[in-house]
Amino acid sequence: MVRPVRIRAMARVGAGGVARCAMGAALAIAIPGTAYAQRGGADSVWTTEWIPVSGGHLKARVYRSLDATPAPILVIVLHGDAPVNKPGYQYTFAQAAAGLGDVVIAAILRPGYIDAAGDTSSGDRGLTTGDNYTRDRIDAIMAVIRHLRAEYHARAVVLAGHSGGAAISADILGLHPDLAKAALLVSCPCDVPAWRAHMKSIHPAPVWDVPVESLSPQDLAEKVSSSVHVQMVVGAADSVAPPELTTRYADALRRKGIDVNVTLLPGEGHEIFLEPAVQGVLADLLHSIR
Repeated sequence: MVRPVRIRAMARVGAGGVARCAMGAALAIAIPGTAYAQRGGADSVWTTEWIPVSGGHLKARVYRSLDATPAPILVIVLHGDAPVNKPGYQYTFAQAAAGLGDVVIAAILRPGYIDAAGDTSSGDRGLTTGDNYTRDRIDAIMAVIRHLRAEYHARAVVLAGHSGGAAISADILGLHPDLAKAALLVSCPCDVPAWRAHMKSIHPAPVWDVPVESLSPQDLAEKVSSSVHVQMVVGAADSVAPPELTTRYADALRRKGIDVNVTLLPGEGHEIFLEPAVQGVLADLLHSIR
């Protein structure tokens, strides 16, 4: 259920992943989902925020490193299209990344999605066929990013997305070239028409012929700032978003002189966002912009 007002809960998450709610155990009972911590990760303070956007609220789970300064780096984490499961892995990723120093890591529940805690962000989830990387959904996510950037006085913004979340992150790079200093794009279907054609070839169905209004990162590559740092990671055996979709986008960025690096994980498929190697790439990316 989407809450009509912005709600904020806070907990301390230790190295063992045990959440201690700073507002008391009663809050976890009264507001299900706001005092929920994934297991693992470094010491951090986390909050759940319901941030106003056009037409409602989006949920953001925010992890603040205990090493964070008054002006930290804000890392925005976006989950994939999740056609079957209720996404919760973005919170696991964010909690682990909170151990990377002077950072605030915000995992956003994309418009229309229900997460593993049963919470729902406002908006239309769509069919998860590459149809929900649209301007209105991106605008909603941008409203959340601007809100969090101001709230945490972030000195820089870094985008980190998996699959459809990577496509949206790359779209943001093109639409708002002055926003992010860096981006981590994992398993990216960065050429949306080519990706939909690929999916039709392996899962033939009429739904792939339905026109969509999604923005394709490949078409926006020319608008990406030449000063942004981009790291891309893809599994060599990814049958959902094949590596050529990553390398094609990377090549387009390189033609603009953009600092981009591609990491190919041998033998890995599509679900690699929680792999330690990805956290390692994020750590390198953060180090490069500090």
